[in-house]
Amino acid sequence: MKDKIVFGMIGCGDVTERKSGPAFRKLPQTEMKWVMRRDEKKLEDYALRHGIPYYSTEVLDMLRDPEVDAVYIATPPHMHKHYTVLAAEHKKDVYVEKPMALTSDECKEMRKVCEEHGVKLYVAYYRRAQKKFLKIKNLMEEGAIGEVRSFTYQYLRPVPQYDPKRPWLFQEDTSGGGILYDVGSHMIDLFLFLFGEPSMVSGKSGNLSQELSVEDVTTGFFLFENGIQGTLNITASCGIREDLLTIAGSKGALRFSIMDQEPVTLMTEQGSEIFEFQEPEHSQMEMISMISDAMLGKTSVEASGKNGLETQEILEALKLGKEVYFRNKE
Repeated sequence: MKDKIVFGMIGCGDVTERKSGPAFRKLPQTEMKWVMRRDEKKLEDYALRHGIPYYSTEVLDMLRDPEVDAVYIATPPHMHKHYTVLAAEHKKDVYVEKPMALTSDECKEMRKVCEEHGVKLYVAYYRRAQKKFLKIKNLMEEGAIGEVRSFTYQYLRPVPQYDPKRPWLFQEDTSGGGILYDVGSHMIDLFLFLFGEPSMVSGKSGNLSQELSVEDVTTGFFLFENGIQGTLNITASCGIREDLLTIAGSKGALRFSIMDQEPVTLMTEQGSEIFEFQEPEHSQMEMISMISDAMLGKTSVEASGKNGLETQEILEALKLGKEVYFRNKE
């Protein structure tokens, strides 16, 4: 029986330096054999520093290697669909960075082509696999705060500064949007993970500071099929920093950060309990381990891109100021 998944990586920018790239080398069930990037000088530097034996500026060199089982797509979002289609056509499973693509239509095409070619499709919403958020989900399922009623989330930041390592980040035709698409996508996926199937989402985004060409303020309302209601506020033009999700239940509440490393606080009539978690050395290590085990048949993980598509549809609703309904959807 196969005991290791051989990966190839497309794109090797900032996110792969610490969050994801080293995990493939350190995990016993993964091997990173190939890396592809169009900038030949940066490509060679990355491959040599990370001990990746094969590298090329041509993606087909990687995809034609019969030993490669799966491809990790770490390019800016505007190239996610293109490389997913190529990988699927070459019978490679796909692990793609978030957000899944630029639009929900692109996400649907990605899901369709992967299904047609019989390959798995995973999206890098890695908080689903981290100990902190698994503990939160466990506390909710055990009834620590009773029946979950509602949630409120507030994320405040100053206007983002230009990042020379990711110059594409706030260019809508490359990234899809502003801070909503960059970090808001993680928040929305976590809501789906914690609260279940969405029923309806509405909201509005705006560019109030006029310091960027994309949205810097987003508010949203969420209704889930189980009746849970919630609100979201992302303001990336504020003078202070805050990151706080409060989940209210019939017997208590949970409070914690999503993007920051604040502890989890459980509050009930009996008092408060605090759960501390160490920041992972490599943010995606648990997720990469989980999907690799799934590829090896050791565990079961949703692998059709369904959650990535739902997150994308919510991003579009919040960005464009429209309602989206999910009832009776797949």
